[in-house]
Amino acid sequence: MILTATPRHATAGFTLIELAVSMFIIALLLGAVLVPLATQVEQRQVSETQKTLDDAKEALVGFALANGYLPCPDTTGDGIADPAAPIAACPNAEGFLPWVTLNVGQSDAWGNRLRYRISPEFSSAPSSPCTLLDGRLGLCKSGNITVNNRNTAKATQALASNVVAVILSHGRNGYGATGTDGTIRPTPPATNVDETTNADPPGTTFLSRTSSSGSVACSDTAAGQPYCEFDDIVAWISSYVLFNRMVAAGKLP
Repeated sequence: MILTATPRHATAGFTLIELAVSMFIIALLLGAVLVPLATQVEQRQVSETQKTLDDAKEALVGFALANGYLPCPDTTGDGIADPAAPIAACPNAEGFLPWVTLNVGQSDAWGNRLRYRISPEFSSAPSSPCTLLDGRLGLCKSGNITVNNRNTAKATQALASNVVAVILSHGRNGYGATGTDGTIRPTPPATNVDETTNADPPGTTFLSRTSSSGSVACSDTAAGQPYCEFDDIVAWISSYVLFNRMVAAGKLP
Protein backbone atom coordinates (compact mmCIF):
# COMPACT_ATOMS: atom_id res chain seq x y z
CA MET A 1 0.00 0.00 0.00
CA ILE A 2 1.48 3.27 -1.09
CA LEU A 3 0.68 6.36 1.00
CA THR A 4 0.61 9.73 -0.73
CA ALA A 5 1.09 13.01 1.08
CA THR A 6 -1.93 15.34 1.14
CA PRO A 7 -0.92 18.84 0.02
CA ARG A 8 -1.26 21.47 2.73
CA HIS A 9 -3.34 24.47 1.82
CA ALA A 10 -3.09 27.90 3.41
CA THR A 11 -5.72 28.45 6.06
CA ALA A 12 -8.58 30.57 4.73
CA GLY A 13 -9.20 33.90 6.49
CA PHE A 14 -8.02 37.49 6.85
CA THR A 15 -4.67 38.52 8.16
CA LEU A 16 -4.54 41.55 10.45
CA ILE A 17 -3.27 43.69 7.59
CA GLU A 18 -6.05 42.57 5.28
CA LEU A 19 -8.62 43.20 8.00
CA ALA A 20 -7.26 46.69 8.63
CA VAL A 21 -7.37 47.51 4.91
CA SER A 22 -10.94 46.19 4.69
CA MET A 23 -12.04 48.29 7.65
CA PHE A 24 -10.40 51.37 6.16
CA ILE A 25 -12.23 50.87 2.86
CA ILE A 26 -15.53 50.35 4.66
CA ALA A 27 -14.95 53.54 6.68
CA LEU A 28 -14.30 55.49 3.48
CA LEU A 29 -17.45 54.13 1.89
CA LEU A 30 -19.55 54.93 4.97
CA GLY A 31 -18.08 58.43 5.14
CA ALA A 32 -18.92 59.02 1.49
CA VAL A 33 -22.53 58.06 2.24
CA LEU A 34 -23.02 59.66 5.66
CA VAL A 35 -21.58 63.12 4.88
CA PRO A 36 -24.00 63.80 2.00
CA LEU A 37 -26.80 62.35 4.14
CA ALA A 38 -25.98 64.72 7.01
CA THR A 39 -25.90 67.62 4.53
CA GLN A 40 -29.28 66.61 3.14
CA VAL A 41 -30.76 66.42 6.63
CA GLU A 42 -29.47 69.89 7.49
CA GLN A 43 -30.75 71.34 4.22
CA ARG A 44 -34.16 69.84 4.93
CA GLN A 45 -34.15 71.35 8.44
CA VAL A 46 -33.25 74.76 7.01
CA SER A 47 -36.03 74.50 4.42
CA GLU A 48 -38.54 73.46 7.09
CA THR A 49 -37.55 76.41 9.26
CA GLN A 50 -37.77 78.86 6.37
CA LYS A 51 -41.27 77.54 5.63
CA THR A 52 -42.23 78.02 9.30
CA LEU A 53 -40.93 81.60 9.18
CA ASP A 54 -42.85 82.30 5.96
CA ASP A 55 -46.03 80.95 7.58
CA ALA A 56 -45.40 83.18 10.60
CA LYS A 57 -45.02 86.24 8.36
CA GLU A 58 -48.31 85.50 6.61
CA ALA A 59 -50.03 84.94 9.95
CA LEU A 60 -48.74 88.28 11.25
CA VAL A 61 -50.01 90.10 8.16
CA GLY A 62 -53.35 88.27 8.48
CA PHE A 63 -53.57 89.28 12.14
CA ALA A 64 -52.93 92.93 11.18
CA LEU A 65 -55.64 92.76 8.50
CA ALA A 66 -58.13 91.36 11.00
CA ASN A 67 -57.24 93.60 13.95
CA GLY A 68 -55.55 96.71 12.57
CA TYR A 69 -52.31 96.13 14.49
CA LEU A 70 -49.60 93.51 15.04
CA PRO A 71 -49.61 91.29 18.13
CA CYS A 72 -47.17 91.87 20.97
CA PRO A 73 -44.45 89.29 21.63
CA ASP A 74 -45.02 86.44 24.05
CA THR A 75 -42.83 87.07 27.10
CA THR A 76 -44.04 84.29 29.39
CA GLY A 77 -43.62 81.24 27.14
CA ASP A 78 -47.32 80.36 26.91
CA GLY A 79 -47.59 81.34 23.24
CA ILE A 80 -50.06 84.17 23.88
CA ALA A 81 -49.31 87.80 23.01
CA ASP A 82 -48.62 89.94 26.10
CA PRO A 83 -50.95 91.74 26.48
CA ALA A 84 -53.47 90.05 24.24
CA ALA A 85 -55.19 93.28 23.13
CA PRO A 86 -52.98 96.34 23.68
CA ILE A 87 -54.46 99.80 23.83
CA ALA A 88 -51.00 101.33 23.48
CA ALA A 89 -47.56 100.19 22.35
CA CYS A 90 -46.37 96.78 23.57
CA PRO A 91 -44.65 96.98 26.98
CA ASN A 92 -42.03 94.56 25.63
CA ALA A 93 -40.89 94.88 22.04
CA GLU A 94 -39.12 91.52 21.97
CA GLY A 95 -39.90 87.99 23.06
CA PHE A 96 -41.16 84.77 21.51
CA LEU A 97 -43.44 84.55 18.51
CA PRO A 98 -46.98 84.31 19.99
CA TRP A 99 -47.72 81.00 18.30
CA VAL A 100 -50.99 80.33 20.10
CA THR A 101 -52.35 83.76 19.22
CA LEU A 102 -51.31 83.29 15.57
CA ASN A 103 -52.09 79.55 15.40
CA VAL A 104 -48.69 78.69 13.90
CA GLY A 105 -45.74 76.51 14.86
CA GLN A 106 -43.74 77.70 17.86
CA SER A 107 -40.29 76.33 16.98
CA ASP A 108 -37.71 75.83 14.29
CA ALA A 109 -36.54 72.43 13.06
CA TRP A 110 -34.07 72.18 15.96
CA GLY A 111 -36.67 72.48 18.71
CA ASN A 112 -36.07 76.13 19.66
CA ARG A 113 -38.74 78.78 19.96
CA LEU A 114 -38.87 81.47 17.30
CA ARG A 115 -37.89 84.97 18.43
CA TYR A 116 -40.06 87.93 17.52
CA ARG A 117 -39.23 91.64 17.55
CA ILE A 118 -41.75 94.35 16.77
CA SER A 119 -41.65 98.10 16.21
CA PRO A 120 -43.85 99.19 19.15
CA GLU A 121 -45.88 101.76 17.21
CA PHE A 122 -47.28 98.96 15.02
CA SER A 123 -48.84 97.15 17.96
CA SER A 124 -51.90 99.32 18.55
CA ALA A 125 -54.93 100.17 16.44
CA PRO A 126 -54.62 102.92 13.80
CA SER A 127 -56.03 106.39 14.26
CA SER A 128 -57.32 108.66 11.54
CA PRO A 129 -55.68 110.88 10.54
CA CYS A 130 -52.27 109.44 11.43
CA THR A 131 -50.01 111.69 13.47
CA LEU A 132 -46.38 111.11 14.30
CA LEU A 133 -46.88 111.38 18.06
CA ASP A 134 -50.09 109.42 18.62
CA GLY A 135 -48.32 106.10 19.09
CA ARG A 136 -50.66 104.28 16.73
CA LEU A 137 -50.18 102.40 13.48
CA GLY A 138 -50.75 104.51 10.39
CA LEU A 139 -49.31 105.42 7.01
CA CYS A 140 -47.10 108.12 8.55
CA LYS A 141 -45.29 105.51 10.65
CA SER A 142 -42.10 103.65 9.83
CA GLY A 143 -40.52 100.67 11.52
CA ASN A 144 -37.51 101.14 13.78
CA ILE A 145 -35.76 97.83 12.97
CA THR A 146 -32.85 97.40 10.56
CA VAL A 147 -31.59 94.16 9.03
CA ASN A 148 -27.98 94.25 7.83
CA ASN A 149 -25.68 91.96 5.92
CA ARG A 150 -21.95 92.23 5.20
CA ASN A 151 -20.20 93.23 2.00
CA THR A 152 -17.02 91.66 0.60
CA ALA A 153 -14.91 93.78 2.98
CA LYS A 154 -17.05 92.54 5.91
CA ALA A 155 -18.47 95.99 6.57
CA THR A 156 -22.15 96.02 7.55
CA GLN A 157 -24.60 97.41 5.05
CA ALA A 158 -28.35 97.77 5.26
CA LEU A 159 -30.32 94.91 3.78
CA ALA A 160 -33.69 96.24 4.94
CA SER A 161 -34.79 99.32 6.87
CA ASN A 162 -38.15 100.54 8.18
CA VAL A 163 -38.81 96.96 9.26
CA VAL A 164 -41.87 96.53 11.47
CA ALA A 165 -41.26 92.98 12.66
CA VAL A 166 -38.50 90.36 12.65
CA ILE A 167 -38.92 86.61 13.20
CA LEU A 168 -35.69 84.77 13.95
CA SER A 169 -34.43 81.21 14.22
CA HIS A 170 -31.08 80.77 15.96
CA GLY A 171 -30.26 77.89 13.64
CA ARG A 172 -28.72 74.50 14.24
CA ASN A 173 -26.23 75.65 16.91
CA GLY A 174 -29.03 77.33 18.88
CA TYR A 175 -26.78 80.04 20.31
CA GLY A 176 -28.95 82.48 22.25
CA ALA A 177 -32.12 80.44 21.81
CA THR A 178 -34.70 79.00 24.19
CA GLY A 179 -35.98 75.45 23.73
CA THR A 180 -39.65 74.61 23.59
CA ASP A 181 -39.31 73.22 27.11
CA GLY A 182 -37.91 76.54 28.36
CA THR A 183 -34.27 75.44 28.37
CA ILE A 184 -31.91 78.37 27.83
CA ARG A 185 -29.29 77.55 25.20
CA PRO A 186 -25.67 78.75 25.46
CA THR A 187 -24.82 82.27 24.34
CA PRO A 188 -22.65 82.70 21.24
CA PRO A 189 -18.86 82.78 21.71
CA ALA A 190 -17.47 86.31 21.90
CA THR A 191 -15.83 85.88 18.50
CA ASN A 192 -19.21 85.27 16.85
CA VAL A 193 -20.08 88.94 16.52
CA ASP A 194 -23.00 88.49 14.13
CA GLU A 195 -24.75 85.78 16.15
CA THR A 196 -24.14 87.83 19.30
CA THR A 197 -25.91 90.75 17.65
CA ASN A 198 -28.93 88.57 16.90
CA ALA A 199 -28.94 87.15 20.42
CA ASP A 200 -29.03 90.59 22.03
CA PRO A 201 -32.64 91.06 23.26
CA PRO A 202 -32.76 94.88 23.45
CA GLY A 203 -31.37 95.37 19.93
CA THR A 204 -33.18 96.80 16.92
CA THR A 205 -30.41 95.71 14.52
CA PHE A 206 -30.17 92.17 13.14
CA LEU A 207 -27.68 90.39 10.88
CA SER A 208 -28.71 88.18 7.99
CA ARG A 209 -25.96 86.68 5.85
CA THR A 210 -24.79 83.47 4.22
CA SER A 211 -24.24 80.69 6.72
CA SER A 212 -20.68 79.72 7.61
CA SER A 213 -19.24 76.78 9.53
CA GLY A 214 -16.54 78.79 11.31
CA SER A 215 -12.98 77.84 12.18
CA VAL A 216 -10.52 78.05 15.07
CA ALA A 217 -9.15 81.39 13.88
CA CYS A 218 -12.10 83.44 12.63
CA SER A 219 -13.52 86.93 12.55
CA ASP A 220 -16.88 88.34 11.45
CA THR A 221 -15.38 91.80 11.04
CA ALA A 222 -11.75 91.47 9.89
CA ALA A 223 -11.18 91.11 6.15
CA GLY A 224 -8.87 88.29 5.13
CA GLN A 225 -9.99 85.92 7.87
CA PRO A 226 -12.70 83.27 7.58
CA TYR A 227 -16.10 84.05 9.08
CA CYS A 228 -17.05 82.63 12.45
CA GLU A 229 -19.94 80.21 12.68
CA PHE A 230 -23.28 81.67 11.59
CA ASP A 231 -26.49 79.75 10.95
CA ASP A 232 -29.23 82.15 12.06
CA ILE A 233 -32.25 82.44 9.77
CA VAL A 234 -33.89 85.87 9.73
CA ALA A 235 -37.25 86.85 8.24
CA TRP A 236 -38.88 90.27 8.39
CA ILE A 237 -41.88 92.35 7.35
CA SER A 238 -41.36 95.72 5.69
CA SER A 239 -43.64 98.57 6.71
CA TYR A 240 -44.44 99.21 3.05
CA VAL A 241 -45.43 95.59 2.42
CA LEU A 242 -47.70 95.72 5.47
CA PHE A 243 -49.20 99.06 4.39
CA ASN A 244 -49.84 97.73 0.89
CA ARG A 245 -51.72 94.70 2.23
CA MET A 246 -53.70 96.81 4.73
CA VAL A 247 -54.66 99.47 2.17
CA ALA A 248 -55.75 96.76 -0.29
CA ALA A 249 -57.92 95.26 2.45
CA GLY A 250 -59.48 98.64 3.31
CA LYS A 251 -57.86 98.81 6.77
CA LEU A 252 -55.82 101.92 5.93
CA PRO A 253 -55.77 104.86 5.60
